[in-house]
Amino acid sequence: MNKEGKYRIVLIEPSEIVATGIATIINNSPEFKVAHTLSNPSYYNSNDDTDIVIINPTVIDYNERFDIRSYLGCKNAAIVALSHSNYEESVLRQYDECIGIYDNAPRIIQKLKNAIEENSQNPKNDINELSSRERDILAAVAKGKTNKEIADEFNISIYTVISHRRNISQKLGINSIPGLTVYAIMNKLVDISDFG
Repeated sequence: MNKEGKYRIVLIEPSEIVATGIATIINNSPEFKVAHTLSNPSYYNSNDDTDIVIINPTVIDYNERFDIRSYLGCKNAAIVALSHSNYEESVLRQYDECIGIYDNAPRIIQKLKNAIEENSQNPKNDINELSSRERDILAAVAKGKTNKEIADEFNISIYTVISHRRNISQKLGINSIPGLTVYAIMNKLVDISDFG
């Protein structure tokens, strides 16, 4: 919250028309203020004193995506999806709330309040959703091991490895090995030096 008693928001939306409309609605509220509007998430400074990040999920490459909090470097800010269309549940589960492009002003403000509350009561950390065995399997996948090598290492069947990998992908919403590898590195399940 800033000195004026308003929650500070960073809005990441490539469409200037959409960004201007959402920012106008938010800035008319006595509780919220759009401090920065960015067209690209690479311009976001996670050290900024931000309470909420509103981001259009299309600016993330969902073939290579990983945890949105890790991607943005957000530790404390609530993260809200600004949705122009429907997304898979695994994508939206990473966000504290989702604003739809057709939501009216009162609904948008209510969803921002919900996001602040959700973030304060249930901080998201997807790595904690993985079991200890799933974290071990994820680390092995990130190191480039095959299903057979993983099965031999953990003394389990290949079918169990495949089941673990499917569960990991569903929980994290990441379907590619490079995406899982980046996620494992960012969450310190493997060290970059492991890749020689």
